[in-house]
Parts: sequence; C-alpha cells; structure tokens
Amino acid sequence: MKLDHKKIQKKEKAISICMDKNESITPNRLLILNILLESDIPISAYDINSIIKSRGKNLNISSVYRVIEFWVKLNVIHKISYLNKYMLCDNTDEKHTHITNICTSCLSVIETCNETMGLDLKESSKKLGVLLSPDINIEIPIICQKCQ
Repeated sequence: MKLDHKKIQKKEKAISICMDKNESITPNRLLILNILLESDIPISAYDINSIIKSRGKNLNISSVYRVIEFWVKLNVIHKISYLNKYMLCDNTDEKHTHITNICTSCLSVIETCNETMGLDLKESSKKLGVLLSPDINIEIPIICQKCQ
C-alpha cells in the first residue's frame, strides 16, 4: 500500500525519534510501523500478526507485542485499552495529555489533546493536590458525528 504525504512524514518522524534515542531500527520494527501506517483504524497485535503472515513472513505474537511496546515507549503509537488495539500517535512532538475519543457505535477513533477539548487538567489536578504525568492517554467513549 502506498503511503500518503502525511503518513510518510509520520514514518520519518518515528524513525527520527528512534535514532534520537539511539535505538536501532530493526526489520521487525519497521515492518510493524509500516503496518500501523497503512491502517486507517486501530488494529490489534493479532491483526498485525495476521497481516505479517499474509505477506509470507513469520513473526510470533510475543515478538509482535515486544515491537509494539517499543513504539509505545517512544510515544509513536498509543494503546487503546477500550479496544485492546493500537494506533499511531498524531502528535509525537508534544508532552501533553492525549485524549482518545472512541465512537461506541462504529469504533472510529479521534485523537486530540486536553487543550483542544478545552479541558484544563493541570489546574484541576492542582486543586486535588496531585500532579499529572507529563504524557498520559485518556480514553473517552463518544458517538461520532457520522453515527449521531
């Protein structure tokens, strides 16, 4: 599948992040990154494994999970716990609160941040006397415009 300009930029950014952290870009890491880039929807580790097998390659599921966790740790992809699936991060540059809005009807995902949604989570957490982790992911079930 051919990647559009935006996805090519995401791939270049992911590789740059990897190199900045002095991590190697192994064939398996690149393979799984490409699969995630090709997908317009969140996909599971088992979906990724099936795609790998359909391409005539063999990678066991534990290796798939290890590679996914590698990319998650670098903030290149997010785990969507509600779906037990993964997707590329739209904004890898910023340390902020990622808000993943998941349509409960069609399961589409809209990624945003607390600032875009008009939420002041830092101020709210201060009122509680707690600090937020600098980079967290909050999942909010929604009904998207298409499904309303």
